[in-house]
Amino acid sequence: MHVRVVTDSSTSVPDDYLIRLGIVEVPATVIFGQQSYLNKVELSLEEFYRRLLTSDKLPTTSQPTPRQFADAYARLAAEGADEIIVVCVSSQLSGTLSSAQIATQHAPVPVHVWDSQHASMAAGWQAIAAAEMAQAGLDSRTILDRLASIRNRVHMAFLPANLRYIIASGRVPKLRGTIGDLLNIKPILTTDGGRLEPLTQVRGQRRALAEMLDRMATMLGDLPARIAVGHCNVPEEAARFMEAVQARLHVVEAIIFDLGVVLATLGGPGLVGLTGYTLEGVKP
Repeated sequence: MHVRVVTDSSTSVPDDYLIRLGIVEVPATVIFGQQSYLNKVELSLEEFYRRLLTSDKLPTTSQPTPRQFADAYARLAAEGADEIIVVCVSSQLSGTLSSAQIATQHAPVPVHVWDSQHASMAAGWQAIAAAEMAQAGLDSRTILDRLASIRNRVHMAFLPANLRYIIASGRVPKLRGTIGDLLNIKPILTTDGGRLEPLTQVRGQRRALAEMLDRMATMLGDLPARIAVGHCNVPEEAARFMEAVQARLHVVEAIIFDLGVVLATLGGPGLVGLTGYTLEGVKP
C-alpha cells in the first residue's frame, strides 16, 4: 500500500520537510480587512509581518475549505496513493479537521483524518513522523497506532512578547493583560486537551524562556528527542534559545522555524515557542 500524508498550514511543517517527505500542505486563509490571502501562497511571511505591524486592525484567519482538501486528495490519488492520512491542527482550535472530514465523502481513495490535538510543530512533528513512516512502507493502521503514541508524548509551550494580541483574541481579560504588560509579566501557554491554555506566568523574558526550557526538560528527561524552536519574526533570539536548548536536552534533531500567521495572529511578533517529543528508542 502506498500511503501519502496531507496536513494544513497551521501545523507549521517547514517547507524543506514538505518537499523531502512529499507532504501536501493545504493553506489557511489570512484576512486583513476586506482582503483575503492564501497563507504562503498569496501572502509571504515578510508581507504578513509588514501588514501586521502597520495595519490598524489585527488580521484574522479562516480554515481551509473542504474543496481544498478534496483537491489535495485527488492530486495524491492521481500520483498513485492508495490511502491518505491527514494530520490536522487540533479540532478544539479550528474547524480544519471538519473540512478535511467532509472532503473524504467523495475521495477517490480511503482517507484517515487525524486530530493532532495540538498546534504548530506539536502537530507538525506528527505529520512529519507519519510521512516518514509512510516512506518506510508502513501501512496506515500501524502509522495511526504510532501517531497515537507520539501525540501523547509531544509537548509544546510558547511565550508571547506582549499581551496585546492575546488580549485581542479574547483569551486573556484586558485588565489582567494591562497589568501584566506594566509589570513585564510573561504568560507561557501550552496545548492541553487540544486547547490553548495558560501554563504559568513569569516576570521578564529571560526568566520566562528559562522556565519554558525547565518544564520541557522535566517532560523529556534525558531521552533522545526531536526539538523545534519556533518564533514570530525574531530569528536571532530563536537561535540563541536553541543553543540553550541543545546544551540542556538530548537533542537528536533540531529545527528553527517561523511559527507563521496563525500563532503570529494570536501571540504577535516576538513570540518564541518550544516543541519536542522523545523518540523512546524508536524513530519516528
